[in-house]
Amino acid sequence: MEVKISNFDGFVMLSGGHVLTDSLRVAEKFGKRHGDVLRAVDRLDCGDDFWRRNFASREYTDMRGKCWRLVEMTKDGFMFLVMGFTGKQAARVKVAFINAFNAMAEQLNRRDLTLWKQLQDWSMREANSKVRASFGSHLMLVRKREKPRLETERVGLENQMQYRLLLN
Repeated sequence: MEVKISNFDGFVMLSGGHVLTDSLRVAEKFGKRHGDVLRAVDRLDCGDDFWRRNFASREYTDMRGKCWRLVEMTKDGFMFLVMGFTGKQAARVKVAFINAFNAMAEQLNRRDLTLWKQLQDWSMREANSKVRASFGSHLMLVRKREKPRLETERVGLENQMQYRLLLN
């Protein structure tokens, strides 16, 4: 069976902030039965800790409404699983999957950098706003203290002017 490797869109996905694929996608791209891929995953001798970090069993419902098991996997889990798959076609699919994982990771990094920059810009605007408000509040307090003194001074000056005008 010829494996199509020209388009890997949809073969890696973002789930909970992690780039993943699953046993259904692996079976499809490698031209294997899904049950055989699940057996290969179950037989992996990678240790419990590695398995827990890189594989997660889930259920999915097919078009007829029947529930089936699938296994989601990280890039490391995928690589560990497919190391045992052999042949030229398997090698081409491995390279294509690695490229797909890396492209998704790059998109996430770019998105995160954009969001980080937006957060930094917001932080600067917020800090500037606080400084302006603080400066404005400070000036308002100074004005509040100066206003009665200035008013008294104005009245005194006007009174002095009146006195001179009356003397003339």
